[in-house]
Amino acid sequence: MRALLLVLLLINLVFFAWSQGWMAGAGLGPVTQREPQRLALQIHPEQVQITPLASSSVMPASAPQTAPSAPAEPLSPASSDSAPAPAPVSAPQTAAADTGPTVCRQIGPFGAMEASALAQAQAALAKAGLEAETRNTPVPEQWMVLLGPFPSQEAMRTALDQISQQGKVKVFAPVTDRPRYEPGISLGVFSNEASAQEQLQMVKKQGVQGARVVQRNAGLNRVTLRLPALTSQQVKALSGVSGQLGGQIVKTCATEAAAP
Repeated sequence: MRALLLVLLLINLVFFAWSQGWMAGAGLGPVTQREPQRLALQIHPEQVQITPLASSSVMPASAPQTAPSAPAEPLSPASSDSAPAPAPVSAPQTAAADTGPTVCRQIGPFGAMEASALAQAQAALAKAGLEAETRNTPVPEQWMVLLGPFPSQEAMRTALDQISQQGKVKVFAPVTDRPRYEPGISLGVFSNEASAQEQLQMVKKQGVQGARVVQRNAGLNRVTLRLPALTSQQVKALSGVSGQLGGQIVKTCATEAAAP
């Protein structure tokens, strides 16, 4: 029994010496795989990191086989570390309301004598960050039986008192909204020239001298402020200044209102 244990111990010692290469001088020892030429070709082997795959089910596509190329110039650790990583490009943030349908709104029209109200409305829109299109439309034609203009306000009031005392002319009033005819007296306003001429003949028979027919709205325009493509956010901004629009209200554009 003791002899068997000694034999097993001797065998273990011999195997250990063989596996450690201590017997290589006698031609005995394990065969080792050595390729020193591959180690010489490695570029910064200490920078190589092995990262496990995120999922075993995802397999990378095989790269096409190409002819071996010469090894690239090694990058120094300083140059690789100093290059900043590109900043991620964020997608443009667009408000959901700006991608929806747009609406058309208009303000006015402002009359020929409402320049200050028009300026107030334009200033309010600019305050809300809105820019409106300005649309001019001719004022509908009108004809007026005019007495004057007089050289002064006193002369106009004197003529007005005479007409009032006679009591024959039923329609008369000072002209207050057409500077080109002031100071003057209107003896009637009509939508066509024929009616105005009939009124002129009537007031002449009633003793009024020096009256004439003039085109009341010649060269005058009315101004409409139009906002053709408002998003929901811009509609809210417009509502915020609705009380500052020169006495006008916000309306749907005529083209949209007429659509079925």
